[in-house]
Amino acid sequence: MRIESLQISGFKGYEQTTTINFFDEHGNLIFDTEGEERIFIFKAILGIIFGFSPDEKKHFRGDVALNQTFTGLVTLVLDQKTVLIERDFETDIIACLLSDNSSSRPIFQGKDIVENGYSRPYLEMLRSIFPIVDKSLYLEILQEEIYEGSSLSNLLHSLYLLLSPRFNLNKVRHLISKSEAYITTIDTSRLDSKNLEQLNQFRECLVFLKSVAHFRQQLKSDLDKFNQLLRKIRQRDIHKDAILNQIEESFKELHGHNPILLRAEILLWKSLAQMKEQNEAELKKVRQRKDEIEHILQIDLAEYNQLPDFIDKEIKKYQDNNKKIQKTQKKIEVLDTEIKLNEVKYNTWKTVKLFFLGFVTPISFILSYIAFNSWFLIIPEAFFFFLIFLFLFGHYHSKIRERLLNFQEERDIFQKRINDTLKEQKVLQQKWYFLKDKKSFHIHEERLNKFKALKTELRHLKQQEDRIRQNLSQPSLTRQLQTFKQKYGGLVDINRPDLEDYLDKFVRLKSELSSIETSEVEPPVIQEIQKIIKDYRDAIHQLKHIEEELSERLHLHQYNLAVDKILEAITRRIKNLQMQQGITFEY
Repeated sequence: MRIESLQISGFKGYEQTTTINFFDEHGNLIFDTEGEERIFIFKAILGIIFGFSPDEKKHFRGDVALNQTFTGLVTLVLDQKTVLIERDFETDIIACLLSDNSSSRPIFQGKDIVENGYSRPYLEMLRSIFPIVDKSLYLEILQEEIYEGSSLSNLLHSLYLLLSPRFNLNKVRHLISKSEAYITTIDTSRLDSKNLEQLNQFRECLVFLKSVAHFRQQLKSDLDKFNQLLRKIRQRDIHKDAILNQIEESFKELHGHNPILLRAEILLWKSLAQMKEQNEAELKKVRQRKDEIEHILQIDLAEYNQLPDFIDKEIKKYQDNNKKIQKTQKKIEVLDTEIKLNEVKYNTWKTVKLFFLGFVTPISFILSYIAFNSWFLIIPEAFFFFLIFLFLFGHYHSKIRERLLNFQEERDIFQKRINDTLKEQKVLQQKWYFLKDKKSFHIHEERLNKFKALKTELRHLKQQEDRIRQNLSQPSLTRQLQTFKQKYGGLVDINRPDLEDYLDKFVRLKSELSSIETSEVEPPVIQEIQKIIKDYRDAIHQLKHIEEELSERLHLHQYNLAVDKILEAITRRIKNLQMQQGITFEY
C-alpha cells in the first residue's frame, strides 16, 4: 500500500484546488519536498484521513475570501485496489470509496466530528483497515523523523509502514493458504524432465516460492524500520526528571523501598492496628455490658439465682396447664349450653307425650263411642291410638334423653381432666412460690423472662470475651505489629486520612519511573508498535516455514542450486520442449 496522490482546496498556501501526484504510472517518485512544506503536507494527509480538531482547522485554513471551500482528498493504493478518502472540513462530511479495475463501492459516508463528546462511526470503520486510528500516535511515533528533517517521501514511507500491517498480514495468510494447496496437490515423485505439464507445475511452485522469499525479505526490512522507530521512542526521557522531582519532594524517605511491598506491608500494618483497636474497644464494651448484667443478676434479680436449670420446663408446664384448663373450661361451657337445651327439649316432649296419652286418647275414646255406640269398635281404636302416641312421642323423647346423658358424661370427663390438671398445678404452686396463683405468676413472669434473657446474654458475652482475648493474645499479631512499627514507624504515619491515596501515588510514580528506565511498562505508543513487531516476527517465521516445507516437498536440496538458478533451468527446459513440440510460448 502507498499514498498515491493528494488533492487539497482552501488550505493555507493552497487556497486554490491543488493536486499532488507522488508517483508516476510506473511507480517512480516524482514529487518530494523538505522543510516546513513537508510537515504541512504530511499533517494535511493525516488530517484528511483522521480529521482535524477545531484548533487545527484554524491553523490549516486558508484565506476564506480566496476560496469558500475547505476540502481534501487522499488516494491510497492497496494491492490491486484503490481507496479514496475525501473530507469536507466545513461540514465535517467524509466519504470513502473502494474501487478496482472492474467496480467501485462506497464503504463510508457521513459526519465525522473530531471533538470530545461525539461518537465517531468513521473510526470504527477505519479500525477494520488500519491497526492505529489515533492521529496523535502517528505523530508521536514519527516525531523523531519529523524533527530530524526527513524528507516527505521518507515520512510517507514510514506512514505507509504504519498503515499497511493488516494488509501484509492478510497477504501472509493468503500465501499460507496457497502453499497448503500446492503441498497437497504437487506430485512429489522424481521430476520427469520430458513431462511438460509436470515441469509447468514445478515452475509455478518455484515462482510462488520466489515470491514468498521476496515478501519475507520485504517484511524483514519493514521489521527493521519498526525496531528503529521503537528505539528512537524509547530514548525519550520526557517525564523522568519530573517524576524524580515528585518522588524527591513527597516520598524522600520511601524512595529506596520496593513500592509494591511497601504499600502492601503498610496497609497490612494499618489493618492489623485497626483490628487490634477494634478488638480492644469491643472487649471494653463487652466487659462493661457483662458487669452491668452481673450487677442486675446479683442485686435486682438475686431471688432467681438459685433456680435450677429445669425451671423453664416447670414454668412451661404451668403455662401449658393453664391453657389446657382454659380450653377445657370453654368446652364445658359449650356442653352446659347443650345440656340446658336438651333438658328443655326433654321436659317439653315429656309434657307433650303425657298430654296425648292422658288427654287426647280418652277424648278420642269418648268421641268414638258417641259416634259408633259400639264397644267392639271403640276398644281396638282407642288402643291403637294409645300405641301410636306412645311410640311416636316416646321414641323421640328417649333419643333426647340419650343425647342428654352423653353430654353429661362428656362434661364429667372434661371436668375430671380439669381436676387432674388442677392437682398438677397445685403441686407446682406448692413447689414454686411464684406459681402459687395467676397474679403472682403474672408479677414474676416478666422478671423471669428478663432473668433468662440476661443469663443467655451473659453466656454469649463470656464466649465473645474469650474469643477477643484469644485474638489479642496471638503471638503472630504482636510480632507483626512490632516488626512493622520498627520498619516503617519513622517513615509513614498510618493514621493519616489519605494513606492509601498517598501510597498509590508513590507506586504509580515508581512504576512510571521504572517504565522509563527499564521499559517494563510501556506507554500506548510503544505497545502498538510492539504488537506490530510481534505480528511481523510471527509472519516472517511462518513464511520461512512455508519456504522450508515447500523446498523439501520439491526436493530442491538435490539440485544444490539457488531457486533463481533452478527456475532459469526449468524455464529453459520448458522452452526447449515447447519448441520441439511446436508450441508457441510467452513468458
